[in-house]
Amino acid sequence: MLLKYQLVLTVCSMLLMGVGKDASCRASQSRKVLIIGIDGCRSDALQQASTPYLDSLISTSLYTYDSWHCGITISGPSWSSIMTGTWWNKHGVKANSYANSSFNSYPYFTKRAKEIKPNLRCVQISEWEALNNFVYNDGMDAKIQTANGGDSTTAEALRQLADTNLDCLFAYYEAVDREGHSSTFNPGNAQYLTAIEYADAQVGILLNALKMRSNYASEDWLILVVTDHGGTGFVHGGNSWAERHIWFIASGNSVTPQQISASDPGTYNFLATGIFNSTGVNKNLMKQSPVHTDVAVTALHHLIYDSGIQPETYTAWKLDGKSWLTNTINVNSIAANNSFLVFPNPSHDIFTVKLLNTNSSKQKLFVHDLLGREIMQNNIPSGTSSFTVDLSNFSPGTYFLKLVNGSKTLVKKIELIE
Repeated sequence: MLLKYQLVLTVCSMLLMGVGKDASCRASQSRKVLIIGIDGCRSDALQQASTPYLDSLISTSLYTYDSWHCGITISGPSWSSIMTGTWWNKHGVKANSYANSSFNSYPYFTKRAKEIKPNLRCVQISEWEALNNFVYNDGMDAKIQTANGGDSTTAEALRQLADTNLDCLFAYYEAVDREGHSSTFNPGNAQYLTAIEYADAQVGILLNALKMRSNYASEDWLILVVTDHGGTGFVHGGNSWAERHIWFIASGNSVTPQQISASDPGTYNFLATGIFNSTGVNKNLMKQSPVHTDVAVTALHHLIYDSGIQPETYTAWKLDGKSWLTNTINVNSIAANNSFLVFPNPSHDIFTVKLLNTNSSKQKLFVHDLLGREIMQNNIPSGTSSFTVDLSNFSPGTYFLKLVNGSKTLVKKIELIE
């Protein structure tokens, strides 16, 4: 309570000194969050689609195509984990009905942020009615229902982004999921890919509007773009690779640009008895890649960064996720496990390779095509921290970067796109 009181006093003092002009003592802080949710977008389909705006964002982001759904692959439970930072055994949502939810005990991260900073302005825009109607303890100043299709969601998001007092915006797009149910969740389905490309265009519009904000130069935006689940055939809700293999993008000054690759950690199974079964989850693997609960924790950490509170270890909140902000223990430990990073991936021509162990002896880089043929070889001098690989003279497709240091070999798959 004392911390909250001190923060409010600080804001009011700033207003009195002329930093702000709102007599109600509502002041906008510089750290802000934009979450863009694209429902039902498989990781392999995202990589297959033409997504220039997301590709551009990824080039300066911490991202992975190897995020893994660790719960119930249905929208209600998924978005509840994304927004609360807890798994369904805590938030209680097991279906799209939101029946038996426990949001009073495990609210949205925006509600937690307002416990520290009551004057934050947070807005949710959604085409999916259930997301607006059935979640109550969310800390949102406005929850705005828009029409199916996405255009109205984008139009409303533009209105909200014009508000200089806005601190957190969650914009939800449903078109990809609807198309999956209509014509299959399949990376070979042109209609499904078109829906992803439409979502990418909306992302581009929002990012441009963000940069057009009058105060943008003095603001510190964390941008998170995520999906809730994949799909197989016309459905989702099971534990297949296609339903659980998803992705995560985080961009901003507070994250370190890098690509993260990790193995499947397993899932918290929902047993017929309704018991939360954690025996199938490898928690060490879960630490190596972003998962649903990390979205809320990272966003919350960014919003309340100057409070000194680490959300993932703050026992009063009992959160399950981890923060991916720069210099957290998580990012450093993940980097150590990956040994080298490649970004952007996919790329139209040039890939940047960042070595995470620059003290090693001289290494060699090899590039192989999908048939295993070597197309490039270079020596990497000792002490090199990063370098680029130019594949602009090669055909679009899948390639493999291989780093060899003595008996140790590390390989990463890369995608060259048109």
